[in-house]
Amino acid sequence: NHLEKVMGVAVTGYAYENHMDNGGVGLKLGFYRCQSAKIAQRQQWASTRDAEGNLKYDGEVIRRAGDVYWVDCTVTGSDPGTSSDPKFPLKKLFNEHVFPRLDQLVGPGGRFQGYTVIIQGDQAGPHEEDEFVRYMRLSCARRGWCFEPQSPQSPHLNNLDLAVFPAMSTRHSILSRKKGLRVMNKEEVWDAAMQAWNELPSSVIARGFVQVYRLAQKVVQAN
Repeated sequence: NHLEKVMGVAVTGYAYENHMDNGGVGLKLGFYRCQSAKIAQRQQWASTRDAEGNLKYDGEVIRRAGDVYWVDCTVTGSDPGTSSDPKFPLKKLFNEHVFPRLDQLVGPGGRFQGYTVIIQGDQAGPHEEDEFVRYMRLSCARRGWCFEPQSPQSPHLNNLDLAVFPAMSTRHSILSRKKGLRVMNKEEVWDAAMQAWNELPSSVIARGFVQVYRLAQKVVQAN
């Protein structure tokens, strides 16, 4: 009855001029599966069951010692883990994917050339790790951007928690029901999540950012 974990990191944006209420473009900047490479420490066989239903590992060889394969893993701020216990560091994700994507969008010739990037994260554990925060602040300062994490315990001030993930969850549930009354395996879960992400319209993302802005005003007014 063990349920394996599949995690993803989503990055969205909202490009606008002068004021958020003027309207803008909702952006899907990336949806990444939290996987890292792992090195097999020993030979592994597929499981089989005998006539009495007993589980045995005597099937075909799945991998041999030294083989490299991908595993779903825990998210960290900057710790990559080890070859036998890998992690998924956000620092590497931003360095190799998110920042280059943003540089392309707002740099010379980019779709949003000259725009100022404001990066917001929540205050989950990996987002608050000292080395990751230091890296983010230095990387943004070097580019003339802003790094402004939201206040803690405030999912209503985060576009992903407020709008994107609920919309994806609804779509994911619809897709999963097509599989019948059973728990989907990891690959089916990820395939459905990717389909939900790909079908998510720009307007949902843009609307979410505007709603966050208006909710923040309410929070300030309520002290």
